[in-house]
Amino acid sequence: MARSQSDLQAILAGLDGVNAAYIQPPTKLDYPCIMIERGLPSSVSFADNIKYLLKKGYTITVMDRNPESLIPDLVEELPHCQVNQAFKTEGINHTVFQLFF
Repeated sequence: MARSQSDLQAILAGLDGVNAAYIQPPTKLDYPCIMIERGLPSSVSFADNIKYLLKKGYTITVMDRNPESLIPDLVEELPHCQVNQAFKTEGINHTVFQLFF
């Protein structure tokens, strides 16, 4: 059974150095922060034509002014997580991950 988005938010907000993890971000962000978006397809495993494992797909974006931030390394260590892309815009470093939770 897939776990809830609020469970994921609690895990990401608890990472060392993270000020906030947002599902619905406010107009002013508190950096460094993490954005959580649902949208990737789910990961489903079958046995004997029966679903036995379902993980919802998420896009996780770490946003930090510090280019040497260790937060992306902490996120990448989570199970079923991989880096998708990294870029910088308006002085904020973004690291985007695909995560199945």
